[in-house]
Amino acid sequence: MLFQAGNQRKLIPQWFWTLFVCLPLGILASWFLRWFFLPSYKRTSAVEIETPRSAGVPLPLLKDDFTLLKGVGPKTAEGLYGADIYTFEQLGLIDPSRLEQILKDRGLASGSVAFWQEQAVLAAAEDWEGLKKRQK
Repeated sequence: MLFQAGNQRKLIPQWFWTLFVCLPLGILASWFLRWFFLPSYKRTSAVEIETPRSAGVPLPLLKDDFTLLKGVGPKTAEGLYGADIYTFEQLGLIDPSRLEQILKDRGLASGSVAFWQEQAVLAAAEDWEGLKKRQK
């Protein structure tokens, strides 16, 4: 008989089953299980599209009124705003030689830069009484 214990012939060897059937099925099963249990944001494809970026919209800045400082007029204030100096703190912390160069490049008088910076430090600290005393 064909199916008796002693007469059964192996038609397909064991290595064939392992290599060509079990291994691919195992790989597919592991890939599916990994994909199935991943969060949905990791399942989607990560295609990045290069789009040109514009310069962006500048945020509205609160500019301090530099004309409160003695010796700073509207032209000088606009020149400082043009050099991206918007606050009393920035004006007080900038290097005096750099500030003089900025004013010189814009054609503005830079005779009392140190005095402006002393006033700006007081204004940044909101010491208005000290600022009034310093201006006198």
